[in-house]
Amino acid sequence: MNRFLLDRRYWLVPLALWSAIVLASLAWNLFVIQRQVLELSTSQGREVFHMMDAMRLWNARHGGVYARVTEDNPANPYLDVPDRDVVTRDGVRLTLLNPAYMTRQVTETVRELTGVQIHMTSLKPINPGNLADPWETAVLRDFERGVRERAELIEQQGRTFVRFMAPLVTRQACLGCHAKQGYRIGDIRGGISVTFDTTPFAEPLRHQKRNSLLVHLVGWALFAALTLFALSRSRQQVLALDRAKSEQEALVEQRTGELLREVVERRQAETRLRLLVDASGNGIFGLAANGECTFINPVALRLLGHERADTLLGRPILDLITPDAARDQGLHDALRLGQRLHSDDCLFQRADGTAFHVEIRLDPIDDEGPIGAVVNFADITLRKAAEANIWHQANYDPLTGLANRRLLSHRLEQMISEARRCREIIALLFVDLDGFKAINDAFGHEAGDYLLQQTAQRLQAGIRESDLAGRLAGDEFLIVLRHLASQEHAGAVAGKLVDALALPCHFRGHELQVSASIGIGLYPDDANNANELVKNADLAMYRAKEGGKNTYRYYAGGRYGASWSPAS
Repeated sequence: MNRFLLDRRYWLVPLALWSAIVLASLAWNLFVIQRQVLELSTSQGREVFHMMDAMRLWNARHGGVYARVTEDNPANPYLDVPDRDVVTRDGVRLTLLNPAYMTRQVTETVRELTGVQIHMTSLKPINPGNLADPWETAVLRDFERGVRERAELIEQQGRTFVRFMAPLVTRQACLGCHAKQGYRIGDIRGGISVTFDTTPFAEPLRHQKRNSLLVHLVGWALFAALTLFALSRSRQQVLALDRAKSEQEALVEQRTGELLREVVERRQAETRLRLLVDASGNGIFGLAANGECTFINPVALRLLGHERADTLLGRPILDLITPDAARDQGLHDALRLGQRLHSDDCLFQRADGTAFHVEIRLDPIDDEGPIGAVVNFADITLRKAAEANIWHQANYDPLTGLANRRLLSHRLEQMISEARRCREIIALLFVDLDGFKAINDAFGHEAGDYLLQQTAQRLQAGIRESDLAGRLAGDEFLIVLRHLASQEHAGAVAGKLVDALALPCHFRGHELQVSASIGIGLYPDDANNANELVKNADLAMYRAKEGGKNTYRYYAGGRYGASWSPAS
């Protein structure tokens, strides 16, 4: 030990270790901030993709749209359909804009107005302009292996851009143009890449990066200074002890003065450390081993809705700020066991009783056993709300509020797996409205939307809470019935829904009336997986339409019975 203190070259070891720790902490903080930029940018890219995909689907479902032939809008040389170009009675030349052609024109407008670059591409492009670059080619091959989307940050000309790409999945409406290429429904036929500048997302975080750098720099300098000071003092003490044989009394007097100075310096160091804690952007408070609050910074007081620190100091703060319904969050156990805890799924309670989501770090203070902890937390309520909103938009139909195709597919697979384990019966009802197009054409899309909303409400009212209702597309709905006592129960529910949907609706003085044709597929009798069950229920629905509509049919192994019986 004396050799370590006397030879100053060894002092580089603790400084090097501390420097490595500070650099690792700084790198982690900068990585988290950079990851936030990527997450925000990815969300923006995903929204742009969904907007473009929805526009393409609208175009495809309408068989394309005609527009005037102009210098900026020539006929599409890659569109091979009989009525690509037409002339109106007034002699105006029109050309058909298919989804791909309209997408390319819209992307140019988007780039002109916002600078966002959108590129529609494929591994088998009809138009050479849709040829994928190397990055897009690699991502498209990943899509074929099941990857859902890809986002990366790239540096160009001293600026950071995000590249986001998601696949284009072949739908029924797409086969008019792409069936000749060998695509089938569900195939990945290409993708849309979105490239834009991340400056709007990165700029607000730049101040946070500067603060993080400053905090780490000050922390490093403070600890290094204290370490060098302590080592220097210790070295002086060792040297002084060597001279103590001849100067015992003088050394005692000298050391008394040194100890007094050390106390003052330590207090000054503690004051500087306290100022550093108070300047943090997060809430920070200390805990004794019994859970009492030992210190708290102003940010924590503000987030918890308290004005004075003495309302929490010396009191069991975890019990005061944790809602009764969220007591078991692991904080008490971590404090008692002297364990670290990091979670972004905790709830705190303000002084007025309102709860909010926090991301929290609990770091124990040990001295041959836990003697307390330091808690660092941040309010993430807005982030949690944004995540929940994004999930709801991705899984529920915005018009009817029912589960969309994505959530239906996921939940149906889960229900079938559960039914397989429990050996239960599941019925899938494929509901299609009769005469909906006529209502839509006669009274407009607002009337059609109102009718779809009323249909959704009647379907929801006609089933149990354990069942699932969803909108597949257009005027097509799916109902999943669980825990059935018998196969006949599915027909009873279907009959009740047929009667309910046949009742008229009133919209702005008009009486709107449609009926419903329902096809019933049973698991496990008619199919062993979700896709096959939907397909068979769809076939049974078409038999209901052929049978006069306003009725239902069982698939029954392809025999499409009006009712089910063991002999059928």
